[in-house]
Amino acid sequence: MKRKVEIIVEELGLILDALGDAIFYRDTRARVLKMAVRRAARRGPASDSDRDDHKAKARAYEALAIKLRSNRD
Repeated sequence: MKRKVEIIVEELGLILDALGDAIFYRDTRARVLKMAVRRAARRGPASDSDRDDHKAKARAYEALAIKLRSNRD
């Protein structure tokens, strides 16, 4: 059973700011990991699954932020 949670406008703004920070962090980390994987590939085989995980999480945060913004007004 799901409980509804009341969120005031100020809290929603804070949530959206946090999601924006998370999106930036995850996207930046994914780019850094991509560069590290490329450099490591010159030395031998490497996996870039961490980069893909961070990109997926950043996309999920962005989708949630868009959904919350659409319900904000």
